Amino acid sequence: MRIGFDLGGTKMLAAVLDDDNQTIGRAKTKTEGFGNDEIARKIEDVISAAIDDAGVSAAQIAAIGIAVPGLIDARRGVVLHTPNIGIRNLDLGARIRATFGASAQLSNDVNAGLWGEFVHGAARGYRHVVGVFPGTGIGGALILNGGLYLGKSGGAGEIGHITVQSDGRVCGCGNYGCLETVASKTALARDLAVLAQSGRSQIFAEAGATDIKLVKSGLIKKAIDSGETVVADVLHRAARFLGLGLAAMVNTFDPELVLLGGGLIEKLSDHIVPIAEQEMRRRAMPNLVGDVVLRTAELGDNAVVVGAADLAAHAQLSETRG
Repeated sequence: MRIGFDLGGTKMLAAVLDDDNQTIGRAKTKTEGFGNDEIARKIEDVISAAIDDAGVSAAQIAAIGIAVPGLIDARRGVVLHTPNIGIRNLDLGARIRATFGASAQLSNDVNAGLWGEFVHGAARGYRHVVGVFPGTGIGGALILNGGLYLGKSGGAGEIGHITVQSDGRVCGCGNYGCLETVASKTALARDLAVLAQSGRSQIFAEAGATDIKLVKSGLIKKAIDSGETVVADVLHRAARFLGLGLAAMVNTFDPELVLLGGGLIEKLSDHIVPIAEQEMRRRAMPNLVGDVVLRTAELGDNAVVVGAADLAAHAQLSETRG
């Protein structure tokens, strides 16, 4: 048995999985606290709760995979920095090994999510996959020749930071006109809050959504379903830019499958995916994009824990053999 753990900015989720990636126990809680010690203790508590829920003992767990939304040194098992959670230089792998007596492996959360879909979800059966996950930013991951492609330093797949507008908005990375500045949930929220401020969207104005924190996917869907074309126009513009990014990925990596996931896609796929796919097929080289399959992710919250657990199991097997 193995455990997958998803350390998110708002939630922590742990799942105990059997060798067929079936969940036999799980635990979930809000991500509360800040800093190395508080977060590490919380991680241990949630893992322990998942073990209890599965009705097994820690001694039966061979490997624990932890997916982290930040910079990691996977080789050493160290979380280097997670800006929104306040972790810096936390030797989490060593701590988890000491607490539970199991092998521990850290991975990037987006890589783990795509790997989960690869071993147990919508990407099964494909060997060349581009994964794109619009959310607060835009996460990306790559599977090439049946394995995760990480690049020389582990940072491959940053589709959110390809330039789509040379004179566009400033991005959090310091560049201008990145895909994240026009197609992420944050970019959408900023543009839609303006509609609330100007009164051009009655739904958003009534909800008081002049603060981007109040712009939720459900509110966007409600406005579009109510016939507010100004809201639909903003979302469709973002979808077209997303399609530009997908076309660049197709031209660069020649994948069999492009997989879209994340909360924004889950909630608004009918309004995003067809437009993004149309733009992707219009912009990419015809001989590369002609037989590319575009799908949406299947596993939801489980993708990251399944992927993290499977990656940890592979690492543990390599350690055993090595």
